[in-house]
Amino acid sequence: MKTQLVITHPGSAHFDDVAAVSLILAVHADTVFRVERREPAPAELDNPDVWVVDIGDRHEPEKRNFDHHQNTDCPAAFVLVAEYLGLLETMSVMPWWHFKDSVDRFGPARSSIKYHAGDHLVNRNPVETWLTASFASEPEASLPLLRAFGTHIIEEARMLKSQIDIWKTSSRLVIAGVPAMIGETRESAGLEEFRRLDEDPPDIVISLDRRGEGWRLFRYDGTPVDFSLISDCPEIAFAHKSGFMAKTKERLAIDDLIALVSRAVTGIYPG
Repeated sequence: MKTQLVITHPGSAHFDDVAAVSLILAVHADTVFRVERREPAPAELDNPDVWVVDIGDRHEPEKRNFDHHQNTDCPAAFVLVAEYLGLLETMSVMPWWHFKDSVDRFGPARSSIKYHAGDHLVNRNPVETWLTASFASEPEASLPLLRAFGTHIIEEARMLKSQIDIWKTSSRLVIAGVPAMIGETRESAGLEEFRRLDEDPPDIVISLDRRGEGWRLFRYDGTPVDFSLISDCPEIAFAHKSGFMAKTKERLAIDDLIALVSRAVTGIYPG
């Protein structure tokens, strides 16, 4: 089994270096890594067999140098590493990806304002604080946990991206003036991320019911749709009292489904 060295900065650890090292460990499951938190020597910066992460003042992927502090336009180290590993397109769909990049480059207060994340003090994650502290104090002992973390976020990102791709290819239509979408999937994962990326996101989303044989009808806040109005229809298995969601007993034909949803539209769509 191969052995390689990863060097990252001494002192406090942060999400940036933890995530970068986690991705390296996860992708290279057949490699044994040593991690040292110190300044790299010049010879190590020139050695492509040594990974230098979040330190060294160089972004040279061909030499496995992944620092970004020399230029504020340069993404955080975990983004640079993801790009080198061929994971950037997949990982960047994660809802926290760009926020965490911004936090590392510009700080939590400024980033919280930019991404409407609320008070950055409240958003401090105790699990992240513990993990980064563990990596700072005992880097070698933390490696199995970091490898597991890297594997987890890669698998989660791949699942999320596959779901977003499903939503992207879903049928688009307008029901009683309201933009809608029908997705042939039982999973709701990726829907929020898809709507965030879409230029004209739908306000009604119809998908397959995870628990039954029918459709799941869903509307977003601010949409003039109240599914509780169709709760007494024989086609309906369940309708939430607040009106945001309903389920049909069976998988109705599309024309019948559109007619049913139309009865829940309460007014003129403001879009």
